[in-house]
Amino acid sequence: MKSEVCRIKAVLFDFDSTLTKPGALDFKKVKLDLGCPADVPVLEFVECIPDPVMRETARSELDRFEAEAAARSQPNSGAEEIVCHLRREGLFTGIITRNSRVSVERSLENFKNTDLSDFDLVITRDDWIKPKPSHEGILMAARRLNVEPRQILVVGDFIFDIQAGNRAGAVTVLLNNGDVTDAVAAESDHTISSLHELKEVVRRETALLK
Repeated sequence: MKSEVCRIKAVLFDFDSTLTKPGALDFKKVKLDLGCPADVPVLEFVECIPDPVMRETARSELDRFEAEAAARSQPNSGAEEIVCHLRREGLFTGIITRNSRVSVERSLENFKNTDLSDFDLVITRDDWIKPKPSHEGILMAARRLNVEPRQILVVGDFIFDIQAGNRAGAVTVLLNNGDVTDAVAAESDHTISSLHELKEVVRRETALLK
């Protein structure tokens, strides 16, 4: 009798502009107000501020921006449906984000049929691991869920999500929300324009290997 192995056992989602609609957080304005150069990621900029008082002030400002964005965020098209589908299929679901946990919890209050209990784990910058594009969070998720990194599907809208997934050995899915992002798509295993398309990707990736 041939052995059968289910490849994908867990799906990890980025949060902003993946599970939520793009546009709630204006990164250009955040960077401008914080004095962060356009080509430098915000978290890395803040953590490299040498003066501890100025660094803490910048952290507070970032938290404020995120809180305001979280209050007006809305679920992305197909987000709640795909999470429900994955749960029905018996797959682990998780969130891995550079955001704070508070902002994730506040954003989920704007979802109608999805809350924290629908996710087996939520990994944020409060977990004291290196944020994406580091793969530390994905390896942490693999340990917590007792699955291999290659059995994880990582879904995100930004290059950091794809780089983190690739470095961990996970399967990666770029959600481009309808924008053309050829450079990033070249690094991902799959590219989708909407979360509605993720069901088919999951179906193929969870196919039994004989």
